[in-house]
Order: sequence, then C-alpha cells, then structure tokens
Amino acid sequence: MPSFPLMSELPPVVETTGWSWERFTAPVAPSRNFWLGVDREGNRWLTKLTGAFYSYREIIFARLAQAMNWSCQSSVFMRVDKHSAQVLGVPVGEIHAAHWFLMEHLPPPYSFGCALEFLVDRPIRTVEDLMGSEIAHLLDWPKSEFAAYVFGGNEPPGRLFTTAHEFVIIDSEQMFATGPCNFDTAHWWNEPDGRPSISGRALALEVCSDLAALSEYQVQEALREPYGVSVRKLWPIAPKLRESRRFAAEFRASHERT
Repeated sequence: MPSFPLMSELPPVVETTGWSWERFTAPVAPSRNFWLGVDREGNRWLTKLTGAFYSYREIIFARLAQAMNWSCQSSVFMRVDKHSAQVLGVPVGEIHAAHWFLMEHLPPPYSFGCALEFLVDRPIRTVEDLMGSEIAHLLDWPKSEFAAYVFGGNEPPGRLFTTAHEFVIIDSEQMFATGPCNFDTAHWWNEPDGRPSISGRALALEVCSDLAALSEYQVQEALREPYGVSVRKLWPIAPKLRESRRFAAEFRASHERT
C-alpha cells in the first residue's frame, strides 16, 4: 500500500474556502504555475491549474490506476472560491485538479544506504534493469508507459520518487487523447538489440489483464463526475475508454493463447 491516502478515502471534490496558497517549485523538475494549497485541516494539495477537461482525464486515469493497484497519485476535483481565485488568478468557481501533496525525494547525491542509489548511473533499458530494487512499486514505471499506449496518451505519465522511497505515477492529464495503439514503439517492448523483451511483453500483458479485469462498475465510477461538477468535454472520453478496454481484452486473449 502507498504511504498516502487513496482516492477512495478522499472527497471527490474539495472546496478551497479558507485555504492558504504559495507558489511551488519542485526540487527535481521545476515547473511554472504550480501552487501549493493548505486546507483548513492542514492537508497540503498541489495544483497545476490545467482546467476541468485535463483534470477529468487525469482523475479518470488515477481512479483506474488505483483500482488496478498501481501506485498513482491521488487526485480530486477542486472548486476555486473567491479569495483563492484572486490569489491564483483564475475565475471564481473554476474547476481544476488538486493532488494530495507528496514529498519528493531530493536528487543525488543520496545518503549511504538510500534505496534510490539503485538508479544512480544505471542505464535503464529493459524491465530487468528495474528488478532487484528496494524502491516500492518501481515496476509501475514501465506499466504506466505501456498504459499510455492502451489509453491513447499524447505522452507517458510522469514519475515521482517520494521520501518514503516509493515510485508514484503522476502527470497523466494527456491520457485519452487518441485511441489505443500497439506497443511496437514502446521503450520496454524490445531489448536494446531489437530482440523481443520477454519481461517487457509479460508486463504489457499484465497491464492489459489488469484493465480487462476491472468490473463495469469500476469503469463507470472512474468516469463519474461528482455532484455539482460539470466538465465541458472537448471530446467524449467514455468511447475512448471502451476502445482501451476492448484493446486490452483482445491483447490478453491473443497472448494468453501463445
């Protein structure tokens, strides 16, 4: 289990009334327009102010990922109150995603015995290169990149290593941009010399099996917009997710026979 609350333990929507705000700069990969909010209970939330549609896509993926027991950040819808709107420079009532704040591990040099030393000066070319690590959930890294093919992502999700030495999938707002596509160009699909990667292809099968095994209820829960939140969709997401599920089921069926 991750060291942070799962989305099932959080409210689907948070209101920003009474929150304090400050700009946030990530220690590993600094980005602009990140804000850190502290709610009335002292919980910290990170937001990128990407708007409702990107937030919806990111939240759908996160719900699915956590339902498949992948280590993915917990994200909820956030409605902006008047004071917060003035601070953040956005319209009152606008919907964005809020992400449960995770303490990111500082970059190298690491202290002696730190689990992240495993990755220092280590070429990461295959799934085997990630095996044997004490970093929790590390194989969810290639899973998340295979998922970008299944879920039609414009780019793979991001990755974060926490101070608790766990891998977490982040930044998945680019999912559901297109339909699913085959894994031929995936980083993990072949060995560096072009030969099929047995472990990589086994992990792709695991990704497809995880998705195909979800119940219809879990899928509908992932797509659900909470009461009071209406997302203006630039294109429908549900048909794309159905395509992803069909792709996953067909891939699982064809590869389980071989």
